[in-house]
Amino acid sequence: MRRIDFPANPGFFMHPLQTHQRQVHLDFHTSPFIPGVGEDFDAKEFAATLKRAHVNSITIFAKCHHGYTYYPSKVCTPHPTLAPGRDLLGEQIEALHREGIRCPIYITVGWDALATQMHPDWRAMFKDGQFGDWKGQPGQWQFINWLHPDFQQHLEDITRETLTRYGKEVDGYFYDICFFLKGACWSPESRKFREKHHLLDDSLAGHERFMAKAQETFSKRYWDIIRAARPDATVFFNAGSDTFLEPGLGGRARYGNMSHMEIESLPSGFWGYFHFPRLARSAGHWGKPWLGMTGRFQTMWGDFGGLKPQAALEFECFRPQAWGGGNSVGDQLPPRGKLDPAAYDLIGAVYEQVAAAEPFYAGSEPLVQVGITTSGTPGLDGDETAKSDEGAIQMCEEAHYECQLLDADNDLEGLELVILGDSTTLTPDFVEKLRAYHEGGGKLLISNKGGCDASGKWALDFLPVQVESECEFFPAYWRTSRVFSPELARTDRVFYQQGLVVTAPGCEVLAERVLPYFNRDAVRFCSHLQTPPRPEGSGQPVIVAGERFVYFADPVFREYRQSGNIAVRDAWRLAVRRLIGPAPFGEGLASTIQVYPRKRGNNLLLTLLHYIPVRKALNIDMIEERSSFAGETLRLPAAASQVHVFAAGESLLREADGGWLLPASARGRLLLEIPSFFPCMTERV
Repeated sequence: MRRIDFPANPGFFMHPLQTHQRQVHLDFHTSPFIPGVGEDFDAKEFAATLKRAHVNSITIFAKCHHGYTYYPSKVCTPHPTLAPGRDLLGEQIEALHREGIRCPIYITVGWDALATQMHPDWRAMFKDGQFGDWKGQPGQWQFINWLHPDFQQHLEDITRETLTRYGKEVDGYFYDICFFLKGACWSPESRKFREKHHLLDDSLAGHERFMAKAQETFSKRYWDIIRAARPDATVFFNAGSDTFLEPGLGGRARYGNMSHMEIESLPSGFWGYFHFPRLARSAGHWGKPWLGMTGRFQTMWGDFGGLKPQAALEFECFRPQAWGGGNSVGDQLPPRGKLDPAAYDLIGAVYEQVAAAEPFYAGSEPLVQVGITTSGTPGLDGDETAKSDEGAIQMCEEAHYECQLLDADNDLEGLELVILGDSTTLTPDFVEKLRAYHEGGGKLLISNKGGCDASGKWALDFLPVQVESECEFFPAYWRTSRVFSPELARTDRVFYQQGLVVTAPGCEVLAERVLPYFNRDAVRFCSHLQTPPRPEGSGQPVIVAGERFVYFADPVFREYRQSGNIAVRDAWRLAVRRLIGPAPFGEGLASTIQVYPRKRGNNLLLTLLHYIPVRKALNIDMIEERSSFAGETLRLPAAASQVHVFAAGESLLREADGGWLLPASARGRLLLEIPSFFPCMTERV
C-alpha cells in the first residue's frame, strides 16, 4: 500500500483551497427580459447569510451565459435591467472580504447568448456549416468558437478590466464552458488553428487531440495575464476532467495553466453517483489542490425552488473531504438578488459538519492499494470507456479496496495491484512501465482488451496470453471451476456482452466459456431473452490465472456497470483476493458502506460513509436518509490496538474474534482514528 506525497505548491503562500474548503458556486445567468435585477440585493445581508452557512469561499459573477456583466463595464454590455452604473460585483467583493470570505470571479466563455446574436461569425460550427448548439427544450445555449481571435481579445479585455477595477481584491477567476460541442469545431478560425497545429483529422481521436491543443493554448493566454497581475490568484478553466492513457489529453491539457482542479458532478442531474468517483480518483491525485462541485438543487443547474434532501448533500460533500478535496455547492441567485434562505439552511447544516471534520483530515495523506489504468482512449466511445472505469471503481469501493484511476503520467510504485480495464489501450511506454512493475513483484488483473495496443494486438509479451478473435456468440455463459468458487460453479452464469477468444498456455483455467445454441435473431430465438447454454463447454478459457496475474477474456467492468451482474463482481472479488488478499480495512462490511483510509503521522484515519442512493424517480437517484452502522463489525490488521471515534470521546469495543463493533447509534458518517498504527519511518502496511 502506498502513501502519496503531494508536491509543494508553487510560490510562498498556503494555497487558498487548503484554508477555504467550503465554497459556493453562485450562478446568476439572468434573462434580459426579467425586470428589477439586483433590486433586493443587500450586501451586508448577503455576506451574513453565507457566513451563517459556514461558507468561506464563493464564486461570484462578472459575466453570465446570457452575455451580460453585473458591473459597469466599458468593454461588455451590463445587464439591461440592472440599475445604470451599479457595481453589483464590487458590492459583493467588498462585503464578502469584510467577513473573510474568498470570492473568485466567474466569466463565461463557451456560452454567450448576446455575443452569438451580435457576432454570428464567432459561433462554433459543424463541418457541414451548421451552427453548434445544444438541442432540446427552447432556449438552449449556442456555442461560441473561443478560438476566434476577436472573441479572445474580447475575453482578455474583460479579464484586464476586472483586474484593473478590483486590483488586489481579486481572489481568482473561474472561466466556464471551455469546450466545444463534439464535432462543432470547424468554423473558419478553428480550421486555421487546425491547419497550424496539423490537427485536421475529423475522427473522434482527432477531436480529442484538437480539443487538448485548443484548451492548452487558450488557457495559457489568460493564465499568463492573471499571474502577471495577481500571482496569488486562483485560476480554473472548466471543461471536464476526463482521463486518457495517451499523454496530454483531457484534463491534463490545461492542468499546467491552472492553480487547482474543480470537479463538476451533480449526481441528481445526468451524471449520477458514479461519475464523480471516476474523476476525483484520477484528478484528485495529480498533485494540485482540488474540490468537488455538486449542487443544492433537486435536479440540475437553474433549478429554482429545487432543494435536495440533506442526507444527499452530506454524502456529496463528505466524499470529496474524505479523499482530500474541498467542496463547492452550486446555487443560483434569484434575479432580484436575495439568496434563497432555505437553500442556505441546507448548505449550512452540511457545511457545519464539514467544518467540524476539518481537523480530522488536516495534514493527512491518501493510502492507495489498487491502481486502475483508465480505459479512456481517443477514438473510442467515451460513454463506453467511462462505464469500464466506473465499473472497476465501483467494484473496488464495494469490496473496500482503496483505488486510484491511472493515466500515462502516474507511476506504479507502491501499488499492490494494477488493473487494466476493458479497453485500456496500451502504449509502448506504458507496456514497459507494466513490465518493470510485474518483474518487481507487482500483481496484474486484466480485463478483455486491457492488455492490447491500439491495433488490437496483445501487447504484454511477458504474460502467456494470446488474443485469437472476438467471440462470435453472445450473450454466452461462464462455467466456473469448483476449486475457484463452489458457489459460482453450481450453475452456468450468463455474461451479456461480447468477449474475446483467447489462448493461455500453462495457465490455470478458473472459468470456461459455454456458448449458446445460437445467436438470437428474427428466425432463431428461444423464450424472451438470450438463448440458453449448450450442455458442453466450448474449451475457451474465460478466466485464467498465472504468475502474479489474472486475466478475464470478457469485459467485466462494463458488464457490472451496465447490468449489475453480481456473479461477475463476485468472480472479480475472488480473483483480487487470490492476488493480494482481503481488503485490509473493512473486509466483511456491507458493500453499501464506503471505507476511505488516510494516514497522518503514525495514525490511521478511516472515514466510513453509509448513504444508499435509491431510484425513487424515473431518472434521479435520491438519498433521503442516512443509513445505520448497527450490527456491522470493522475488521482491521493486528496493528490496530485502539479505535477512537473522532470528537465523540469514545472508543469502539473489540469483540472476541478481534473485530471492532461499530456503534449502533451512528448513521451516515463515522470518523475513526487508529493511533500508532504505522511503525515509525515506514510507508507501507
